[in-house]
Amino acid sequence: MERLLVGLDPTRDLIQYGVNRDVELIITHHPLIFNSLEGLEEGTLVGSKLLQLIDNQIDLVSIHTPFDHSARGLSDALAERLGLRSSRVLKPVRGGNLLRMIVFVPPAHEAEVVDALQAVGLGSLGNYSNSYYRVRSEGFFTPSESATPARGARGKGESTAEARLEFILSPDLKDRAVSALMEVHPYEEPGYSIEETERINPEVGLGRIGHTTRPLGLEDVVDLVTESLNTKVDEMKITGEPDGPITTLAVSPGAGGAGLYPAINSEAGALVTGELDYHERMDAYEEGLVVVEIGHFHSEKIFVPRLTELFEEEFSRSELEIFQYMEGTRGE
Repeated sequence: MERLLVGLDPTRDLIQYGVNRDVELIITHHPLIFNSLEGLEEGTLVGSKLLQLIDNQIDLVSIHTPFDHSARGLSDALAERLGLRSSRVLKPVRGGNLLRMIVFVPPAHEAEVVDALQAVGLGSLGNYSNSYYRVRSEGFFTPSESATPARGARGKGESTAEARLEFILSPDLKDRAVSALMEVHPYEEPGYSIEETERINPEVGLGRIGHTTRPLGLEDVVDLVTESLNTKVDEMKITGEPDGPITTLAVSPGAGGAGLYPAINSEAGALVTGELDYHERMDAYEEGLVVVEIGHFHSEKIFVPRLTELFEEEFSRSELEIFQYMEGTRGE
């Protein structure tokens, strides 16, 4: 069994917590090294932490920006925690473009292939699932003398009615899709191809924007945040006043400057974020966007339960023991 520790910041206390539990890996949101190092000195804060990790043979991985942008990462977790409906990416980023998988299969086996591919995530995009294209086609082939054809005879040309299926998928699903296809396709050599499209994955990007469950006033938004994230009103900064009921919220965890103008240019009635600087706050005020700054820590503390949840979906308790560290990470 592997032992993993998940925490927000790579503090001394967190590292010692991991040492005491004999973990092999620590995953944090914020990185330990922000600037280049001229050397590794025990007398420095960063150096002492690195040497403690090395001495105890613990690996450290920090996944700040990728997790902010990922489909089920921090931005998505914040939108989910606030109960936003039909949320979508606030500021798309160009990562790996979506792929198109084209599969040819005899109609009698179409349902089995479709089920297998959808089970690993193909055909799910944004708010839609079970999506694919189907057209009728005809396949031609001649099995060699060493082949073991499911249809036809060695050395003899054969044609067969087939269904051409097209799925859209993210690049990370490619290997699983091919494996699933090979397991269920009736042919010894399935006919399929995978190609990159020009489409950006709409689930990947900074922040989220979604609908509230009911129209909200500013006090209602503040109450929603305090109840959902266990925060206090006196820890928040609030800029602006809404013109009317708020039915759409934008969220951008951490330092929210990059999500500010996408929120201003959207239909959002307010932006919930960790923090803005003075000039960003003034821009929001002049542009008429209500901003609720809840503090860097409070906007990102859901990193620990969300990443733990994702690991628990992939690994059993007999494979991976997960420890969570929350205390002592309030540094803003």
